[in-house]
Amino acid sequence: MQRYKLRTLVILITLGIAAASFSSVAFLSDGLVKEGALSLKYAPDLTVQGISSGRQSLIPTRYVSSVALVPGVRWVSQRIWGYGNIGDTLVVVVGIDLDNSITTNQAKVLLGNSVVDQAPAFPLESGQFLDVQSRNSIVIGKGVAELLGADVGTVLSVLTESNVIRQYNVIGIFNSESSIYSADMILMNLESAREFFSVPEDKVTDLMVYLDSEDDSTTVSLSNVIARQISETPNCRILTKDVLLRAQEKTYSERSGFFSIVWYVILIAVAIVAFNQTVVVGHESKFEVGLLKALGFSTSDIIQVRVYESLMLGGLAGAVGILSGVVFDSILGAPILRDYMLGWANLYPGFPTPVFISLQTVLFTFAVTVLPLLFATIIPSWLNATVDPDIAMRGARA
Repeated sequence: MQRYKLRTLVILITLGIAAASFSSVAFLSDGLVKEGALSLKYAPDLTVQGISSGRQSLIPTRYVSSVALVPGVRWVSQRIWGYGNIGDTLVVVVGIDLDNSITTNQAKVLLGNSVVDQAPAFPLESGQFLDVQSRNSIVIGKGVAELLGADVGTVLSVLTESNVIRQYNVIGIFNSESSIYSADMILMNLESAREFFSVPEDKVTDLMVYLDSEDDSTTVSLSNVIARQISETPNCRILTKDVLLRAQEKTYSERSGFFSIVWYVILIAVAIVAFNQTVVVGHESKFEVGLLKALGFSTSDIIQVRVYESLMLGGLAGAVGILSGVVFDSILGAPILRDYMLGWANLYPGFPTPVFISLQTVLFTFAVTVLPLLFATIIPSWLNATVDPDIAMRGARA
């Protein structure tokens, strides 16, 4: 490796670029999927939406009573949500039903005669949570607070869809374990959201349905059964947690697939470069190979040395690529790549780039750097090692 420095550098650089491109996309994609799963942790078991002409629409509030009567449904909560503007920042405005909601700052929920641990969906960092009388009051995510320099007591002016500016007093700041959750969300009570979005009294954006079962495996099967029953209601669409999670995974997988195509092209080019460099070095090292064989080294010994060399080069390139991917995602914030993976998220407030480094991704990165190099090395090495030592030493330049 020291004797043929140019070959070593060429392979390290090209393989390192391939490994860095793959690991940065994989780490970011896995991080987004994990953040999506965290954001669904406190989501309702079922989300019931209204449908009109095949598209989502407001759902009548009269459906609450019929959905609540379905066996297995614990309770139903109404929700109104949409988007608003604070200056050039687009935020998500969510109106929650405080009369019938699990999103309050309580640690336990009383269910019949049993008490079940319930972590709050919006843990407060400062201030207080909303109540039914909290008109023109909001609770904002920590990311929004940091972006706007807001604190408890700050008055924020939010532009509605009707181009009307409404002012709200910040009474609390929450910091969810999901950075996406707290990056762009503003909470207000249901009636304030109804006024903000000009939603009629008899309609809401969707219904949040919570089921009786506390066992995850049972909840999945139960949610499918109940979803089929609720779907008999006209002009309704039911979304389960599982469906939402698969939709997120599919979205990020498709977007990362584009970069995978580019990465495959890079990897093929790297394999060709490695093969070419091995052939060139193999020709130049014929004298060394002939000398080794004259001293008693077998063909398998020489191939073994080449394999060790490839393993070291591939492992070093993989380590450099993984480190570069981590630096690119975590420290630099994955410029361009992040905007592409998040779609329209460049309109939203910034938040820490979600990065998840799994053992599977690390091992696969090492595999894609080591294995192509082995395949590109072993054939030229075998051809070089099988040459008669006398011919090799005579025909090579000493």
